[in-house]
Amino acid sequence: MRIHARVLSRWLLVLFALGASCAWSQSYPNKPIKLVIPMAPGGGNDILGRSVAQPLQERLHVPVIIDNRPGAGGNIAAEFVARATADGYTLLLVNNAQVINPWLQKSVPFDIIRDFRPVAMLTISPIVVVTHPAVPVKSIAELIAYARTNPGKLSFASPGNGTPHHLAGELFKKVTGVDMVHVAYKGASPALTDLVAGQVHVMFAVVTSAMPFVKAGKLHALATVGADRIPTLPDLPTVSESGLDGFNVDIWYGILAPAHTPPEIVARLCDETQRAFGTQELRDRLSAQGYVLAYGNSEHFRSRIAADYEKWGKLIPAMGIKNE
Repeated sequence: MRIHARVLSRWLLVLFALGASCAWSQSYPNKPIKLVIPMAPGGGNDILGRSVAQPLQERLHVPVIIDNRPGAGGNIAAEFVARATADGYTLLLVNNAQVINPWLQKSVPFDIIRDFRPVAMLTISPIVVVTHPAVPVKSIAELIAYARTNPGKLSFASPGNGTPHHLAGELFKKVTGVDMVHVAYKGASPALTDLVAGQVHVMFAVVTSAMPFVKAGKLHALATVGADRIPTLPDLPTVSESGLDGFNVDIWYGILAPAHTPPEIVARLCDETQRAFGTQELRDRLSAQGYVLAYGNSEHFRSRIAADYEKWGKLIPAMGIKNE
C-alpha cells in the first residue's frame, strides 16, 4: 500500500503540473505584449513591426505595444529581450544582423542560438544589384567582365560595415575574383544619394529603396541577390541565374522570444502569426511595402537561423571582414 500511495502521489503531482501548465496556456495572454524593435520609429523594421502587431493584437485580444530600442546594430534590443522574463509578453522583431554581429564584433551581449526561442519567420526584404548609368554594363556578366578589366576602379556602397548589403558585395568579390572598393555609409539613404550622383558605382541595395531610382532611369538594376526572383519584378534575373550558381544573400525578419518561454505559449504565438499572415489584407500591405512573404514556423525559423549562423561564421573570417 505504501508503494501504491507513493506512486499515486507522484502521479497527482504530475497531473497538477500539467493542469497548471494548461491553465497557464489557456489564460495567455491576459495583458499587453511588448514587441521590441531594434530600430528607430519610421524605418523599415518599425513599419514591418507595426504591420504585424496590428493583426496579432486583433487575434490575441490584447494590445501589442511597439517598443523601439535602437542602437549597436540591434544588439541593445536583442540583449533586452534575451534578459526579459520568459513569459511570452516580451518579443523581439529580429533580422539577420543579429546572426551576423557575433562574427564581426569582439563582444556581443547575447547568444543568438542559446538565448532565444524562435517563434516564426515573417518576411524577406530582397536585395538587388544596381549601378550608376555611367557604368557601361547591363548584366551581371558584363559587370564582372568590366570589373576585371578595370581592377580597383569600381566602388560599391553599403549602409554600413557588416550589413547584409556589405556582405553581399564582399561575397560577390570573393566568388568572382573582382577588385571593387567598399565605401561604407551611415545608412542606405546617403549611400543611394551618392550612387545616384555618381560618387560610387555599384550598390547591393534593398529593392524598395532602389527601385524608385531605377524606374526614374537614374540607376540600372542588374539582378536580385536572393534565391528566387522577386514577384513584383519577375523579369529581373537572380545573380545565381546569371552564372554564379548558389549565390544567395537576403535580409530576413522574424520574431524571437526569450529562451525559456514555455513551448505552449510559443506555439500559440506561432499559430496566431500564421493565421495573421493568411489574411489577404496583411499580405497586400507587406507586398506593397516591398517585402516578400516568407512565413515559417518555429522549427523552420530555428533551422534558418542556425544555417545562416554557420554560413557567415565561415564566410566572414574567410573574407577578412572586421567591424570598423
